[in-house]
Amino acid sequence: MHVFLDCGRKPEYLEKTHTGLGRTCKLHTGKPELELNPSGSLLFQGRPELTPTAIKAGKLLARRLAGHSTELMNYDNVPTTVFTPLEYGCVGLSEEEAETRHGKDNIEVYHAFYKPLEFTVAERDASQCYLKVICQRHGDQKILGLHFTGPNAGEVTQGFAMGLRCGATYSHLLGTVGIHPTSAEELTKVNITKR
Repeated sequence: MHVFLDCGRKPEYLEKTHTGLGRTCKLHTGKPELELNPSGSLLFQGRPELTPTAIKAGKLLARRLAGHSTELMNYDNVPTTVFTPLEYGCVGLSEEEAETRHGKDNIEVYHAFYKPLEFTVAERDASQCYLKVICQRHGDQKILGLHFTGPNAGEVTQGFAMGLRCGATYSHLLGTVGIHPTSAEELTKVNITKR
């Protein structure tokens, strides 16, 4: 077994071990599918291209190779944030993905616009501050996805990501006491649906 390190240049192992396969071959390993891109780097198909995800997957791989664990990387509910002037963070399914997997009639989408305190003091436009929580419609209303646009979206999303991994429900969300005055508090008050 070999572990390769690719530091941004064409790796030598392509010529040594895959000479007859070419640089665009697919190596089928079951889960996940690996592909060599034109630069010779290995790509994981259908996986988040995020540094923390790669680090976590690499640590788990190293533990398995050393015989210390059998744990595989769980790619569900990996949080991410876009660090733009008004941040966007999400974890779980998008509304469209939830509709595809569960059916439109089997999901409930709670959403709200809100005005963060720091926007009030500075008299900033808060018309783009928006949040959305996608839940199963029936039963405990398990949360399937959470989307947040506003200040500190990365911090907010990171906190709620653990809740989603633990099976958080809409009633858990409403039962959570919000910290006032924070933007994250708005998620504990969301009650308007798209229906």
